[in-house]
Amino acid sequence: MKKFVCLGLLFFAPLSWAANKMVTIDISQMNCPLCVISINQALRSTEGVIKAKASLKTHQAQVVVPDNFDNQQLLAAIAKTGFTGQIHDVIEKP
Repeated sequence: MKKFVCLGLLFFAPLSWAANKMVTIDISQMNCPLCVISINQALRSTEGVIKAKASLKTHQAQVVVPDNFDNQQLLAAIAKTGFTGQIHDVIEKP
């Protein structure tokens, strides 16, 4: 009986997980590695952020957050570092 309960939980658990989204943010003022570090720290310390990575090469940050997350919180976190971000793209992830 325990085996059936465990198997049932394994099959139905993913159905209850919330979907995530990837938000790409343009940050044109980044011009050094320290800029990237400060933006990464600000985004990663924002409550609800699952993953964040800024790139000096693309002048963008890609952030994974829950589907119902308010993207304005990401822009506010970037603003605290002295930079201005603009939402470039939002992709729903299963």
